[in-house]
Amino acid sequence: MAMLERLDEVLKSYGPFAVALSGGTDSSVLLAYAHGLGLRVMGISVDTGMSPPGELEAAERLAAGLGVPYTLVRQEMLSIPEVQENLPNRCYVCKREMMRAIIREAKRYGYMVVADGTHAGDLPGDRPGMAALRELGIVSPFAEVGMDKDDIVTLAAVLKIPVHPPSSCLATRIPAGSPLTRECLEMVGRAETLLRGVVAGMLRVRCVGRRAFIEADPAEHPLILPLLPEIKRLGFTDAVLVPGGYRQGGADAWKR
Repeated sequence: MAMLERLDEVLKSYGPFAVALSGGTDSSVLLAYAHGLGLRVMGISVDTGMSPPGELEAAERLAAGLGVPYTLVRQEMLSIPEVQENLPNRCYVCKREMMRAIIREAKRYGYMVVADGTHAGDLPGDRPGMAALRELGIVSPFAEVGMDKDDIVTLAAVLKIPVHPPSSCLATRIPAGSPLTRECLEMVGRAETLLRGVVAGMLRVRCVGRRAFIEADPAEHPLILPLLPEIKRLGFTDAVLVPGGYRQGGADAWKR
């Protein structure tokens, strides 16, 4: 059976379902595709105060454009000790609380199933957030049928869904063990918003102490250099361009 035929079968087996809509490519494609099948779906986003700039707005625009029911729920994460203290289990706890909030909201609207955009490429490595998905019974149709990121990007082109560089929550910009503060998260968010005016590819502003380490394609560094003084004025003591560009591993790579 062709992959999309299998996806259709899986999605229809859920009955009405809610999509955990981050505003990123994967969950956006899931919502748009399910809606295109004529299924009863809705989008639910969570404002944790740690979403990358523009993602929640993108989620709302997508749902409005599709004419799909949509709601945004607020879940304060910095009041949770494991999250605020940036402990090793932060990602698991954060994902668990986000999904609990989505499940509660979905049930309020009569949706008993919640799906997310996890795909087959997310499964290796057993990321901390994956455990929370399994525990809460979140379904991941892309992963279930073996679709990976390339498959989703191909489907996005058919559905005319914009494909943006992969992103992650702003907490990943701060080294593990360094407490998360509203001020630092807001500084990072404002810095990335400013830089997005000139940076098209991968971008991360890592906040280490009060120093900003900017990871972007070296080819775009000449566009970023004039903005470094503005980055410092956001509250950073220094703004440093990382010579090699984006580095996997989050802010921990820059912990001093």
